[in-house]
Amino acid sequence: MTSHDLTDRADLEALLQAFSGMALCDRISGPVFASASMGLEAHLPRIASFWEVTLLGIADYFGRPMHRHPTNTAGLGVRHLQRWLALRDRTLTAMFTGPTTDRTKTEAARIADRMVRDLFHRTPRPLTALLHAAPRPAS
Repeated sequence: MTSHDLTDRADLEALLQAFSGMALCDRISGPVFASASMGLEAHLPRIASFWEVTLLGIADYFGRPMHRHPTNTAGLGVRHLQRWLALRDRTLTAMFTGPTTDRTKTEAARIADRMVRDLFHRTPRPLTALLHAAPRPAS
């Protein structure tokens, strides 16, 4: 674990690279990430910009992310979002510590809950509670 918090775009890019590498190799989330038609490598800078606005208040992202994802949901289910949160939390904990890191976990859970509602047209049981039931990433 590192001794610093998420503070800038370089931290976000390092986090996203580590997370996407872990997610692509994961037996549950890997097939969904690999089949995403968006081209993950090309999409990572846009994801970094989204998190830069959300967490650091740097206005370099203009878009509506929830309007992009409904066209890329083939094979996506709640268990994939559970796994996404578990992998994201594991990656964050391994790399960073501090209040922005904690807020990242909270925001990721909020986004996943919204994705369940918007993509699957149902009211989610908060995914933060479902994390306890989620398959844990292998060490």
